[in-house]
Amino acid sequence: MHWLVLPLLVSTVASAAVEEKTLTQEESDREGKLFSIFQIVKFNNDACPAIDGTTGTCYTASECTANGGQDKGPCASGFGVCCVAVVDPCDTNVRLNNSYIVNRGFPGTVQDSGSTNCAGSSSTVRQTSDLVSAYTINKAAADIVQVRIDFIYFELSNPAMGDCNNDTIVITGADAVSQKIIPTNLCGTLTGQHMYISMKDVDTVTMTITLSSKVAQKWQILVRQYDSTQTEYLAPRGCLQYFRQDNGAIETYNYNGGNGELLNNHMYTYCIAQNDAYCDVALSSSDFMLGGSSGSCSDAAVFGLDKVCGSTFGNSGSLTWNYTGNYNVPFMSDADNSAMDGGFKISYVLLPC
Repeated sequence: MHWLVLPLLVSTVASAAVEEKTLTQEESDREGKLFSIFQIVKFNNDACPAIDGTTGTCYTASECTANGGQDKGPCASGFGVCCVAVVDPCDTNVRLNNSYIVNRGFPGTVQDSGSTNCAGSSSTVRQTSDLVSAYTINKAAADIVQVRIDFIYFELSNPAMGDCNNDTIVITGADAVSQKIIPTNLCGTLTGQHMYISMKDVDTVTMTITLSSKVAQKWQILVRQYDSTQTEYLAPRGCLQYFRQDNGAIETYNYNGGNGELLNNHMYTYCIAQNDAYCDVALSSSDFMLGGSSGSCSDAAVFGLDKVCGSTFGNSGSLTWNYTGNYNVPFMSDADNSAMDGGFKISYVLLPC
């Protein structure tokens, strides 16, 4: 939160002599008059809509500039600026909340960007090479406990039978709970996907994107940070993905509109926010393919008491998930996708009690 003391009025002070007795009697009044010419303004560093359609954070203009952000319109009734931060390719430190990580040459691909020359840069953190980009996400404030990573646009080389043998994105340095569930085998098309990472007990998290060669790779990643008071936005412990809407869709990573391929060795949980007005969940899927079959699943998603796999989802693509507690969906894939199963997209709607 920022406090600003802004002068609203400047008046000429007369040089006439004033008796000492008068000054003493009106001491408190004089103090009040002094503060009446100032306005004390306070505002939170909340997310704000920028004029270019991106998301920024409300900061003072000087703080935005000092941290490498760009003024993208007013906020806080004009007392702050909507500060949008795009990480410099020669300085891969993410310092501000609501920062964008983009490939060199964005909105073009890395193939079109050419080589990045960081000679003369004062930064101590630079791109390792044209094929490796290591970004350090720093806490924007001391009480940050969680980070949400949104893959607004993300396209690397495709996997080979579920393995990321060419390009990869790896996230390290998070706390022990997050490190158990963050997939270390991520590649392909992740556009529209997200993940939550706990930073409660750490100060930095590293995101490393490694390419085997420069072709048509492209990424734009939004990094949002939440403090302990923002309970509405915080994902429950152990949830890699968290959906706050009463209806939506969950997808496997690299589903890619049905054109992707299931990634191997994943084990994490999708979570849907609780709503006291709702109990059961209606599920539907017209594109579902996991390894194995009922009673012998090699890949699986679990909805309450129902464990699903194979090519058939529920009854004619529909399934009712009877309320048995929290809306948590454990998912796992094994180490073999020689069948090149595509994964799934499952739509959900919460049903009234």
